Amino acid sequence: MINIKLMKIGSLVKARQVLKKARSLGMEVMIGCMIESSLANAAGALLALEADYADLDGHLLIGNDPFGGLRVKESGEIALSEKPGFGVSK
Repeated sequence: MINIKLMKIGSLVKARQVLKKARSLGMEVMIGCMIESSLANAAGALLALEADYADLDGHLLIGNDPFGGLRVKESGEIALSEKPGFGVSK
């Protein structure tokens, strides 16, 4: 298994390339995060649509997240916004 973190890999494009390579090698993929805003985790959530697992709750650990729109349900599922783009607002 590989854990792809957007803040470490540098871009959605590079992350998707790594995800596709991992898939071609038969690996499972998780999209993870560090302590970062819900904007970054919303980007990760879009990428996670192609992954096996997602761990995108880092925005819940900061008290001053300037963005809104990405939620984690009580069941632990990520709830994306219906808004365009990453679906977050400031």
